[in-house]
Amino acid sequence: MTKADSSDQYLIRGITRQQNVFRPGDWAERLLGVITLFVGERRPGAHIASTRLAMPVVDAGIKCLVVSDELRRVCPEAFDFVARFAEDNDLPMDIRRMPAAGRLEPGQSVQTP
Repeated sequence: MTKADSSDQYLIRGITRQQNVFRPGDWAERLLGVITLFVGERRPGAHIASTRLAMPVVDAGIKCLVVSDELRRVCPEAFDFVARFAEDNDLPMDIRRMPAAGRLEPGQSVQTP
């Protein structure tokens, strides 16, 4: 990974470097729940774990987790946990440069080059 600026986000793809689909199928939601526990942030009225710092998405049919670079500043331990999770499970974690106003909204897919 390279150094990210404040509008950058990381995309963890749910497919290993050997091109195997990562299981369980709800891994992104589970990891989001762990991030939420680290940062102690919950969105009002949300029935499931939710934070502005990470969001499950589908990219080209692959389950992914988008993690804001802000997590690195807000809770370095959570960011390190996420990065280790990706590394331990052989999941690619790539920087996605996002326009300042281009934050992803829930349910929105990431476009890959």
